[in-house]
Amino acid sequence: MEGTENERRFDSDAEFASRPVSMSDDQSTHCVLDQTEEQFHMLVESVEDYAIYMLDPTGKVMTWNSGAQKMKQYTAEEIIGKNFACFYTAEDVAAEKPQRNLRRAAREGRLRDQGLRVRRDGSTFHAEVILRAMHDFAGEIRGFSKVTRDITEQVRTREIAAEKIAAEKASKAKDDFLAALSHELRTPLTPALAAATYLADNADKFPSEFVEDVDIIKRNVQLQARLIDDLLDLTRVTRGKLELHFERVDAHALIPKTIDIAKADIEKKKLNVSVRLDAKEYHIWADSVRIQQVFWNLINNAVKFTPPGGKIDIRTSNDDYGRFQLQITDNGIGIEVDRQASLFRPFEQADPSVGRQFGGLGLGLAISKHLVDL
Repeated sequence: MEGTENERRFDSDAEFASRPVSMSDDQSTHCVLDQTEEQFHMLVESVEDYAIYMLDPTGKVMTWNSGAQKMKQYTAEEIIGKNFACFYTAEDVAAEKPQRNLRRAAREGRLRDQGLRVRRDGSTFHAEVILRAMHDFAGEIRGFSKVTRDITEQVRTREIAAEKIAAEKASKAKDDFLAALSHELRTPLTPALAAATYLADNADKFPSEFVEDVDIIKRNVQLQARLIDDLLDLTRVTRGKLELHFERVDAHALIPKTIDIAKADIEKKKLNVSVRLDAKEYHIWADSVRIQQVFWNLINNAVKFTPPGGKIDIRTSNDDYGRFQLQITDNGIGIEVDRQASLFRPFEQADPSVGRQFGGLGLGLAISKHLVDL
């Protein structure tokens, strides 16, 4: 029977071991130890993902593998004989951390540590280190073995996860605050809006000099109510609590109604509004109230940022797939290219000065995008 490869190897080794040899038992033992040490050295040298090296009792580098050179950028000729403290940051060296680690490893036999380490070029990386004390037959410290692993990616992954959790908590806290604030503001504003509407509806009963003041009061109360409603809508959308009631909606019927809502501001600024309802298919599946809110935000945005006497073009069309499109252009202040990406983020406007000049919280377009995405 030929046997397996391992059995044949075992038989061969046994046969070799049974042969008479001329060297003494001590010489044979030394030969085997030398061979084992050489094999171990070759194994350690082949490891590239870990820095594996030996230190003498004072911390001087005695050996250096290819993984250590790859990780720390020192060649064996450059580093052997130097103290391993050069791998630590200046702050750690000043705090005597390298020597404290040696003393602790000598006392406890083994030390596991994580922290920043320094490469030859001065750059740093996050490292996990295992430092183990080695003793001679008398129990005296003869040196230390050290294994270092680069954990920069793992640390960064944990940091990103922690940052995400913190951001989510902060966002929830903000949403909770906005929801509470909106409700607190809406409660006293409701009767104020009702009173302003009553006064405006009965303006003919007041002296003429008060009519304009009543109109100003009503418009400003309506503006505040609109801002609060936007805050409430934003919190509902971000929390996923905004309920939509889908139905077949005639977009071409909604657009003139929406323009009529902004009629007072259009006339006040003497804007030239051109409307072209060219879409062949203008019935859309949507929540009629919310889609009108989207239309109003877009049209109101154009009215707000178009100068007096300016021009606004409102046009509908269908794309190649027959989908409904609403396009609004104006000759207003425009938007810088590098700021266009922020247009649909809450509380952001094209320029910080825009909010001061034109008012608003920068929520209209953000809410509109959320509604369309829903």
